[in-house]
Amino acid sequence: MAMIACFDMDGGRGGFTNGFFAHGFDIDSSGGSDKASPANARVEPADRFAAGAPSVVPEDAPRPEHFPTGRTHAQIVALFAGKSQRREQGIARVLEDARAKGKPVDRFVACITYDSEFAPKTTNRRQLLELGIMVPASDSLPKSAADVHRCLWTILYGLARLGIYLTGTDGFDDRALLAKLCATILVEEINDIPPSADMSEFIDVDPIHSFVEDEASLSPDGLSGPFDFGSNDEDEEFGAQPRLDRDRLLPRPDRR
Repeated sequence: MAMIACFDMDGGRGGFTNGFFAHGFDIDSSGGSDKASPANARVEPADRFAAGAPSVVPEDAPRPEHFPTGRTHAQIVALFAGKSQRREQGIARVLEDARAKGKPVDRFVACITYDSEFAPKTTNRRQLLELGIMVPASDSLPKSAADVHRCLWTILYGLARLGIYLTGTDGFDDRALLAKLCATILVEEINDIPPSADMSEFIDVDPIHSFVEDEASLSPDGLSGPFDFGSNDEDEEFGAQPRLDRDRLLPRPDRR
């Protein structure tokens, strides 16, 4: 698993958000049509993140409204407001301490300092539970394929609301991806950073396969080097498994 934090120095400029604005999701319709959107609303940068990170999803993705959290909109707004206030107070302390030492820094640096050094600890599982999203233990996943699908996409949309986005999921079926999330990714200790215009986080759940694909694209056709090894049975078995087309459907940050 590889985690990449993308700091957006121009983020939070506001803009037009449509579709599922109240829940932070916007339908990305082909051709740029707004036919899937009942209204457009211009909002301030901070307000865009009041109920979570605004995201876009393709028209053919599972509909976000079919995978609700267990909390009301007001409860989620209050949750993120408290965390955002705590973060802003922490960033202000970093700025004040830097000025007091005669080494002032800008807000961008102060944000990184607070988020990486002073933010309280948590897990993605705990963050999802705060949103009312139940995360099963890795040894007690839902039985039916429909329940696995529902549980997985509820978690995926919950993570997007937190400003966390997955990549490299095409090599996993729904049950395997849910198991990986519940067993490792969601239970690792992280810093408790509320969604904001400052940063989006991307988690590559299959970095080894991504690396292999990158290497293959760079290698001359038909040539092999002294450190290239033939695939073993496990590699062939994995390669024989059909790859899904899930990554294309996953929510992504709304940068508008």
